[in-house]
Amino acid sequence: MYWVKHNPYISLLIGIIFSCTICFTLSGGNQEESHHEVFVKDGDTLWSLSDQYRGNTPKYEWISEVMVANKLETQMIHVGDTLVIPSSLEQIAPDYGVEVAGDSE
Repeated sequence: MYWVKHNPYISLLIGIIFSCTICFTLSGGNQEESHHEVFVKDGDTLWSLSDQYRGNTPKYEWISEVMVANKLETQMIHVGDTLVIPSSLEQIAPDYGVEVAGDSE
């Protein structure tokens, strides 16, 4: 108790660190995997949807994971279906823009 009374700032810092550690631990442990739902429109295929949502994930891996998440036995999807895309797979495809010959960074 003597040390705490003579080092109030260090005691406060230790208390804040301890509290933050407890908060982060409790909030991180209860997270459920979130997902995004995609409504299948005319002309949509898993291949075309992968171009929109897969980001840097390889196409075959993205399609396999979406098939597992939606309990699909084939890659056939139908207009009006709703597909669940796990948040771990949902990445907007990067827009690299247009590069002109001679441009350099």
